[in-house]
Amino acid sequence: MWSGFALASSGDGLAYGAVPLLAVFVDPHPFAVSAVAAADTLPWLLLAVPAGHLADRADRSRVIAVTNALRAVAMLAAAALIVHYRISLALLIIIVLLNASGRAIYFSSVQAMTPGFVDTRDLEQANGILSGTEAGAENLAGPVVGTALFSAAKALPFLADGFALLVSCLPFIGFRSKEPAPEDGAPASSPSMLEGVRLLFADRRLRVLLFLVASLAGLQGMESGVLVLLATTKWGVSEGAYGLFLATGAAGALLGSFLADGIARRFGGARTLIAAAIASGVGYLVMASAKSWMLAGPAFAVVGLAVGAGSVVSMSLRQRLTPDDLMGRVGGAWRGLVWGAAPLGALIAGGVATTWGIRVPLVVAGIAQCAVALVLAHPLLKSIEDTRRARRVAQRVRSSPEQSLR
Repeated sequence: MWSGFALASSGDGLAYGAVPLLAVFVDPHPFAVSAVAAADTLPWLLLAVPAGHLADRADRSRVIAVTNALRAVAMLAAAALIVHYRISLALLIIIVLLNASGRAIYFSSVQAMTPGFVDTRDLEQANGILSGTEAGAENLAGPVVGTALFSAAKALPFLADGFALLVSCLPFIGFRSKEPAPEDGAPASSPSMLEGVRLLFADRRLRVLLFLVASLAGLQGMESGVLVLLATTKWGVSEGAYGLFLATGAAGALLGSFLADGIARRFGGARTLIAAAIASGVGYLVMASAKSWMLAGPAFAVVGLAVGAGSVVSMSLRQRLTPDDLMGRVGGAWRGLVWGAAPLGALIAGGVATTWGIRVPLVVAGIAQCAVALVLAHPLLKSIEDTRRARRVAQRVRSSPEQSLR
């Protein structure tokens, strides 16, 4: 699973660096660029729930192999359009939508598989390895190579991405993931596609966690919607060096992913998540005030570190609170609401930047992110503490029922 994931992440990293540059080349208007950024995350809002249902009902390895093969076709088609000078804003948005739709399905199956391979207490470590792999391949090395290939020939990163996605299918051919099943003594879940959505809103702990992470994802979308314009017009980052700038944030995310397990074990998952949210909000404000990459780059690295650690912790908290046979559907509903907030933030950023300037979306995102973290800190800490207390009581009951009753 890890080898296929690493290959796919490497291919995605090439597009991650090249797509924003191609968007600026096709149409440099702020709203057009933010529309391409929104297209990359919109499928999470539309397809995450059915993708999660598919992850619970079908063999996850086959789902991954088929969707990555179809994504490869989309990337190779993009390369052909660029070579023949047929690429346009509309076609670029369609290709980005197709690739992101396949990625929503693929990623839902990958995350649903993970808890079946490790003990519950090791989820932060396992998710940290996967998130670190994604940060290193997709957000660090991939964009650097992708932008360099784009500078040499605009079709090259899309061609390389297509081949990487094809190769990523190979580890999953003949591989069979463990069938999801309810825990011992627990009734089987409803087969409804919307059962994951129902549980997310019925469980107070998941609900508070969802509201916090979804709001932060929408504000992060505001940052990503104008990032390429800020970097290339305000911070002195050249087109060829844009991948290196993205790599600073990826390096922070890589570090945060691997540090998340130790930090969460020492300070607790809820406190780690709240601190990460505040740190990234402050980072946005520093980036908004920066006049060059020398200040914006380190601030972007801090944002990456906070996002990397926060993503691992929130994912692990959600997985611990989810029954095995609902892992795909709850994960799909989660990603639909959380990652679906990102394109809304990107579109809002485009409108705000057009009206008030391209620095303003980062100011709004920074202030709002700190405010959300502070408002939801107490409810999140209380819900997680209630969970720990209930788990300790359950452990005492299992170890000594008579003593627990006394």
